[in-house]
Amino acid sequence: MFKIAVSFDEKDIEEINEFIMDMDKEAALKFLKEKVFKQIIRKQKSKLDVQGKTHL
Repeated sequence: MFKIAVSFDEKDIEEINEFIMDMDKEAALKFLKEKVFKQIIRKQKSKLDVQGKTHL
């Protein structure tokens, strides 16, 4: 299991605050899928590529 840091810019943080304030679960899930999950997959793939394992 990898430890991965996910970064957010100012706009992302504003969006997250809006989800929390509005309790908008659908928008929060969409954000997770489009921003966070993509970062995680990209970072996992780059770690595996460095180790010579490119099965993702």
